Amino acid sequence: MVQDQPVEVDEKTKVSARAPKGIEEGHYRLVGWGIDTTGRRLIDEICQIAAYTTASNFSQHIMPFSDLNPSSRRRHNLRIVNLGRYRMLKNLKTNKFVKTKSEVSALTDFLNWLENNRGDGTDGIILVYHEFRKTSPGMLLEALRRYNLIERFSRIVKGFANGFNIAAANCKNTTKSFSLRVMSRMLLNKEDDFGNAVDRAQASYEVVVHLGQGERPDLNASGDGNDLEKHIISFVCPFVNPVGAEEEEVAGFKVLLERQNTFRPVFGALLKATLPERRHASHLRRLLAENNIDYEKLKTAYENGAKNAIEEILKNEVPNAKEKDLVELLEILDCFFDPEKKAIQPKPRFFANQNRRPKGRRQIVDNNKENTNKNVNNNAATDNDSTVANIHETPKIESLEEPEPVTTVVQ
Repeated sequence: MVQDQPVEVDEKTKVSARAPKGIEEGHYRLVGWGIDTTGRRLIDEICQIAAYTTASNFSQHIMPFSDLNPSSRRRHNLRIVNLGRYRMLKNLKTNKFVKTKSEVSALTDFLNWLENNRGDGTDGIILVYHEFRKTSPGMLLEALRRYNLIERFSRIVKGFANGFNIAAANCKNTTKSFSLRVMSRMLLNKEDDFGNAVDRAQASYEVVVHLGQGERPDLNASGDGNDLEKHIISFVCPFVNPVGAEEEEVAGFKVLLERQNTFRPVFGALLKATLPERRHASHLRRLLAENNIDYEKLKTAYENGAKNAIEEILKNEVPNAKEKDLVELLEILDCFFDPEKKAIQPKPRFFANQNRRPKGRRQIVDNNKENTNKNVNNNAATDNDSTVANIHETPKIESLEEPEPVTTVVQ
């Protein structure tokens, strides 16, 4: 959800991850957590929130106002069912309805659970999650801000730790993929689909604890739980991003979204095309927004210097773009601002199977046609043969003469 910063894993591989600010060592409590959402955008809603510790766990479904998008429905196996005046959340695996609460009630219960399970963490709780594209912290903070719970949350939680960053830093010599499924299979010997927030919360916690224990196997062998817990917390602290830093990232992301939306007139048609074209158009639009370029700036530049002014801006102020992307951006913008040129339109959609019948039906129809043609040809051939035979056949001529009488001689 926020900008990615490439982290060098080795000479050939780059992992897209965020650079956390880190926190000082202290008395913290690690809690694994995860959320299921209706989508991956900042405006999407939470439909399940879960947390895990070795002593207790928390799970609560939330009734969202909007429906889950198709990808989230498949990922979380959840669906909104409308029953007249009521809307219910249904688990597609068990085919049963789940008990839900409103968002404010679920968030309040979550904060109460965090306070009751704080334990010896006098300096706060560290929420551990595992995501390649960081979306969960921002969505949780936005949900808390809607109900004025952000201050209470900041007093309880110190920050967020992404297990993906921890795995990328400690497992770079053994694997190239650091997803939760791969880490769980390698380190915990578990095979799960992780479509549920409860499973992700537990696996995120266990993966981080396993990596921390690997740094000091002597503590694990000695069985000293307090020293081992202190070591794991010290191991996680450099990867923690404080709550204040997450809020700053969310605010910066909102500004980026506003700047991106100014280009809606330019990329509006391309964003309604096929999925590959939408992704490419979003990439081009984001390149401009990331470099503090908005629609008004390009419009003013074109009015003053036409195409050359836009080309100069793209070359000087978009250093992170490829040459091919710059050429395409220049063409799109020039065709849009020049009234004599036609704006670039998406390619027409082509559905390969739109004029095709099912294979079995097509074979039956083809066989029927073939049999019909054969019958017609056979009938035609029979008629022709009979006609030819009638033409060339010599008619029989019967004799009209009376036969001679037979004479009988009587002796």
